Amino acid sequence: MNRTTLHWSYLNFKDVPMDLFLYEDLEEIYLKENFITTIPKWLLNLTTLKFMHFAGNNIGSLPDEMYLLENLEFFDVSHNKLTKLPETIGLLMRLRCFNVSGNQLTELPIEIGDLKSLEELNIANNQLQRLPLQISECVRLNVLDLSDNKEIWQIPERISNMQSLQTLMADRCSLIYLPVALSKFVSFVRIFHNTPITHIPICYERFYQNFFDNRQKPTPMTKRSDGFFWVLEKETYTKLLLPIGTRRIFSIPSCENQTTLYDDCLHALQYFNRFVPLYSNKALRSLLPEKYMADHIKNGPIARCSLTTCANPLYTTYYFMVVKRSGSSSKQLFTCNFCSQFCGLTWLGENGKKYYQIAWEVFED
Repeated sequence: MNRTTLHWSYLNFKDVPMDLFLYEDLEEIYLKENFITTIPKWLLNLTTLKFMHFAGNNIGSLPDEMYLLENLEFFDVSHNKLTKLPETIGLLMRLRCFNVSGNQLTELPIEIGDLKSLEELNIANNQLQRLPLQISECVRLNVLDLSDNKEIWQIPERISNMQSLQTLMADRCSLIYLPVALSKFVSFVRIFHNTPITHIPICYERFYQNFFDNRQKPTPMTKRSDGFFWVLEKETYTKLLLPIGTRRIFSIPSCENQTTLYDDCLHALQYFNRFVPLYSNKALRSLLPEKYMADHIKNGPIARCSLTTCANPLYTTYYFMVVKRSGSSSKQLFTCNFCSQFCGLTWLGENGKKYYQIAWEVFED
């Protein structure tokens, strides 16, 4: 008899059975699809537990003392009735996989950034309105699923650009544009079923299929902000929303070396941000000479140069291009962002047979 693994799923339990104490050195428990309403505090004394599967129960809250499970690596509490997570969740230092999808969460505690061993985070199908920037401190996170959170309208650039991120899923949210500062290590993306989106950054092109086209039924954007920057493409006269923080863009060809001193300063600060998390300093807003600079430091670059061999970070000013696939029946527009005219012309030289340019102009409302 295997006394380290216990399978008690689909047994109509209303409580966690005390019989668990009969299993010394218990490492894995499966109690999914029961009617359990609470995780009892006595269970937290089983510190040998590495794997807990409580999916499909009626659990309404997690005990603050969850951190006592110091060896816990896998925790699935999906499809329950959780409305919040305890701040102490960040003390599960060995947690590698956390599935809390299918609950009623409206926010995540900022302490989630303390999970330095976390590799997979599934927060899909909740009621989240935003993602805390502290997720970017989960330095080993390679799978992030936030699909079906219908109030999320933006993925912070600092999160989409995480160095370990390999899989990103955000289908059926309310994204108004896709983050252009996408990690170059991402190998799987499902993020296209967000109907307010009017264009796809070229960094997503390798993941895009024609059956993702949603331009036939766009959903009007509900968010309003003075900081939004729009361009009007001149083939179908569609308004395209560019990443928040954009102040000025240039066509290709145009004059060279138009990057501002402001952007040069942000590049330097971003370098220091790698070693000291400046974005978490609450005094930034009052100390910096430019009122929006704190936001740029906090969020990170809004895009990266579309030339793969360059990938320089972009902040407020960049070269911009709208393209379509040559010979394709797809109506989808793709956009490119470049740090210099040289990068733009190099990209055109490499991809001129696959794409053709669409003229655009800045949209003045």
